[in-house]
Amino acid sequence: MKKIIALLGLTVWLAGCGEKPDPRIEQDKLRRSPGFSEARRVCAQCHALPNPNQHPPVAWPSVIGRMENYIRGSNKRMPTQGEHDALLGYFQENSGWK
Repeated sequence: MKKIIALLGLTVWLAGCGEKPDPRIEQDKLRRSPGFSEARRVCAQCHALPNPNQHPPVAWPSVIGRMENYIRGSNKRMPTQGEHDALLGYFQENSGWK
């Protein structure tokens, strides 16, 4: 029994020893993604660019719609239809949710 517990403990420990992805590589990947510059330009009117992992892909249309309502209410520049589509694509494609 002690051998089984020790083996399980070793397995759990080894599973945690894998290499973690370099956040700089992830950021570079996001910066090269289609829609990044549009997302940065539109979102920066009010706040920092959100992480695409913040919501699952199916939630991004309503999140973007809600943000557009805030933009409209604050008299900031509304995204064009092309920018809207680029934003949606950027956030949905780069969301880590599956």
